[in-house]
Amino acid sequence: MSEQRNSLKAQPQNTAVGILAIIWVILLLAGLVGVVILLVMVSSRSATQTAPLGLVIGSGVLVLVGAGGLIRSVTTLKRRIDVMQAERDEDLRAGEARSRSLYELAYQMGSTLNYEKILQAALEAGRLALRRSDDESANLVAVVMLFHSDDNVLHVVSGRRLTRADETVTIPGKNGIVGQGLREAEPIIGENSRDDAELQYFIAFQNCRSVLCIPLRTGFDNFGVILYGSEKANAFNAAHAELLSSIGIQATIALQNALLYQNIRDEKEKIIQAEEDARKKLSRDLHDGPTQTISAIAMRMGYINRLIQKSPEQVPAELQKVEELARRTTKEIRHLLFTLRPLVLETHGLAVALSQLAEKMKETHGQNVAVRVSREVENALDYNQQGIIFYIVEEGVNNARKHARAEIINVSVLPQGEYAVVQIADNGVGFNMNSVTSGYENRGSLGMSNMRERAELIEGTLKVESREGRGTMITVYIPLRVGEGSRVTDAPKGTTKLALAASERMDRANLPRR
Repeated sequence: MSEQRNSLKAQPQNTAVGILAIIWVILLLAGLVGVVILLVMVSSRSATQTAPLGLVIGSGVLVLVGAGGLIRSVTTLKRRIDVMQAERDEDLRAGEARSRSLYELAYQMGSTLNYEKILQAALEAGRLALRRSDDESANLVAVVMLFHSDDNVLHVVSGRRLTRADETVTIPGKNGIVGQGLREAEPIIGENSRDDAELQYFIAFQNCRSVLCIPLRTGFDNFGVILYGSEKANAFNAAHAELLSSIGIQATIALQNALLYQNIRDEKEKIIQAEEDARKKLSRDLHDGPTQTISAIAMRMGYINRLIQKSPEQVPAELQKVEELARRTTKEIRHLLFTLRPLVLETHGLAVALSQLAEKMKETHGQNVAVRVSREVENALDYNQQGIIFYIVEEGVNNARKHARAEIINVSVLPQGEYAVVQIADNGVGFNMNSVTSGYENRGSLGMSNMRERAELIEGTLKVESREGRGTMITVYIPLRVGEGSRVTDAPKGTTKLALAASERMDRANLPRR
């Protein structure tokens, strides 16, 4: 816009130069004509008749002198125009450079999936858009603030020229320039942030005489703000606000994409880890179960081979023992196959799958397991949730069978408000929570960690309670879906609304969510 104004100013000045040049030419010609007339008259008339000619000579001289002064004025004006033209050309070059920089910045926002880089690009956009020198840019305060889901207030996520105390400041976003910007959903320019209802808590904004608030929003949702502050009065105008507002919208979308990408990467890593844990568990189960039994069968067969020569009458009894071992091995292998992929879960649902798990635990290991599943909860859970609940229950029951020495293990899946509550309780020996949980991850068995991580895959929370001699209870709280594409849940503490919006996009796209 400044380039257009310079161009408009230069146009009348160029016209003035042309008019002055024409006047100068006319005066010069008039002066020359007067001199010529004077010379002619002097040569043809007497000295007494030359008195009026003096007036003509004086007029000609005055005309020539005036023309000379006009020449100097025209020359000075031309120099000024040349300077203005040079300044305009410099502004154009600087504007083109800034445009290229802003374009590259916008491209970087759209192409990168790095959350921190997008935040830094949004802050850098302020310096480029405001066209400040390096010294002035060094005094520009910039901060990105996002709403958190747990307290619904604005938290600092990135900033420039902030103090450490500023980085911990939270504001409600309801008053002052920030509140106005969020309510009106448009950029707001303010003055003297020291007197602002909310910005007064920032040390970095104390000396700012100009403030610009850019809402971060998509659709009808506000996710936060970008704030720019300058010690210079009237540092921001409508053009700055409009440009930075468009950058703010692009930054919001880019941040959502970055969070979405990070969630998918985290989910992928969790799935890979879960598969690795499943392979390790299968290896342990095969080693502790069928492998040991098959080794025992091989040893007994060798013993029977020797009995055939020495005591053939004992062979039938030994063969019967081998048969029992073989049958038990078959049951163990079938149990392993069932836990690896319970086909009944796909065909008949969670209640039937857990009932069959209880039967196989009784048949294979002699362990009593009681199961109770609410039909209401089962209908509210999708297949992915039911599968993870099954694996959590199977891991918990196996742990209780191996370590608790319990007479019975009770498994229940029941509704509680907006949650499905899964409980695995036994009346076994229990354990000391402090001694067992300390350094737990450094030990070889990671059953509890596996259950906790699986629960997190479906946004569940796992809780373990145990006392020596009082048994153990494992409780998992899983949020229930209450409608198509919606979920009732308490958001994890510290999660921004921007992150939740990205998760909702994952839900709508039927992608796995963190």
